[in-house]
Amino acid sequence: MTEPISPEWGVRVRTGCRVSFTLIDLNGESGRRNGMASMALRSPGLEAVVLPSDVSTVEADENGSAHLEAVSALLERLREEWQGPPARVVIRKGLPPHTGFGSGTTTAVAVGRAYAQFAGQSVAVADIARAAGRAGTSGASPNLIERGGFLVDGGHLNPEDFAEDPKRYLVPTRYAGGGRRPPVLISSPFPQWPILVIIPNGNQMHGEVEREFFARTLPIPAQEARRTAHAVLMNLATSVLEADYPSFCRAVNFLTYESYFKQKQIEMQSSEVKILLEEARRGPEIDAIAMSSEGPMCYAFTRRPRAAVQRLAEMRASGVVRDFWFSGPRNVPASVDWVPALDDGSLQSLVD
Repeated sequence: MTEPISPEWGVRVRTGCRVSFTLIDLNGESGRRNGMASMALRSPGLEAVVLPSDVSTVEADENGSAHLEAVSALLERLREEWQGPPARVVIRKGLPPHTGFGSGTTTAVAVGRAYAQFAGQSVAVADIARAAGRAGTSGASPNLIERGGFLVDGGHLNPEDFAEDPKRYLVPTRYAGGGRRPPVLISSPFPQWPILVIIPNGNQMHGEVEREFFARTLPIPAQEARRTAHAVLMNLATSVLEADYPSFCRAVNFLTYESYFKQKQIEMQSSEVKILLEEARRGPEIDAIAMSSEGPMCYAFTRRPRAAVQRLAEMRASGVVRDFWFSGPRNVPASVDWVPALDDGSLQSLVD
């Protein structure tokens, strides 16, 4: 169904979360900057509905409430631009904010995509990201909404005055503004390896804290940017494409324990995050572990699930870890569907 058959229909969007292996080039001397290796996970996932209403409102669960203001501003902008109808938006299942799941960009772009269908607009996800002021650093979340799976994007072309003040352009995505979406270099289904999501008791790096971190850390040395780019393109991406688990684990651990910028990110984290990463490095239970963005969320790969769960349960008991669960890759795009515009309880029980 491409159009609602009556005013009693709304639009539901479901998508996964974005996790980051690493930003690629935070020096910029090559003429481009940023770029990211990333992937989509099934859990945690996002679910939101756009419903008919006489007035525009946005509601959310506890996780989604962190993005109420941004989503409201985006919908008002889109409604004004498209002369669209008012809508009641309910973020029924939000992504944990400021944790490493790409919650801000994913939430805004996914809800914007659902509203576009609700308003009868055929609009590219890139245009919605631009309207939301996102994808100025990495195109991971918008691209993964369209594709799912594993993805490497090529970052942004530097402006002519980049060399005069690199720090002006090497900033977190929320301060970079919406621009041209970075081109996709590699897009592939991720192998069906179970993924262990771990939430340690760590620091939430966002806002001014994150911007100040970027300002004092970037640009990184050019040689380090080249090492990271080589590891992503010649080791991480190739191991995904060939489903080579041992090579993949070696590439992930290099990025976590040896790459320059990731070490700077880990330095900003809590002692609990550092303990988790060190225990994963030393023990036999975990084959590879990554910290997504600035963390604190980490995700790991293991061939010994019982031993890994037992060790994490011990770390939870000691206060190092807050929660953990097994997830997996989401190798499909976001789903955007017409649904009956019932109250939330009925919608939950009637619509799969």
